[in-house]
Amino acid sequence: MSQVNSEMRALRELKNQYMSSHSVANSQKALLQSRYQKVGRDVKALLTAYSKVSKDYSTQYREKLKKQYRIANPSATEEEVDEAVYNDDAHQAFAQAVSNSSRVQNATRVLSSVKQRHDDVKKIAKTIEELAALIQELSELVDEQQVQLDSIEDAVEASNTHVQSAQVAIGEGIVLAKKTRKCK
Repeated sequence: MSQVNSEMRALRELKNQYMSSHSVANSQKALLQSRYQKVGRDVKALLTAYSKVSKDYSTQYREKLKKQYRIANPSATEEEVDEAVYNDDAHQAFAQAVSNSSRVQNATRVLSSVKQRHDDVKKIAKTIEELAALIQELSELVDEQQVQLDSIEDAVEASNTHVQSAQVAIGEGIVLAKKTRKCK
């Protein structure tokens, strides 16, 4: 995740250098900005989908954990199962249930599986937090660039107006030149 952060920062710096370059046409800057915004929207959509998948996985994981806890401790009440599953130290409660069970070997395998899944869920949660921070940072960048886009758009409109005025002036100049030639 830190590699993604550093690559995003490098990309942002390159874009800013490119956008501030005086040798780049305004139309190219506008095109780059629109592409940058599209990438931002695509990243947000991907992260939203990733978050949904992660949430679904977490729900399924908790259901499996409940099932495994009931296998290890068939006499457990629903409250005990919920406490074991939703407690951050679920694997410790699960280990106690296993030690009280007559199916120690089977439960030991389940315990190691639960520990591994619990660690995986924590890693996924951390990754989601980092991705959320990236989305926020990307959103701020897109908002930041909107001012520049507006000024580029204004400059393009002003240039278009100047070109049209120049075309009219050139047309008038041609008419005057023809009249002058006829008079000579």
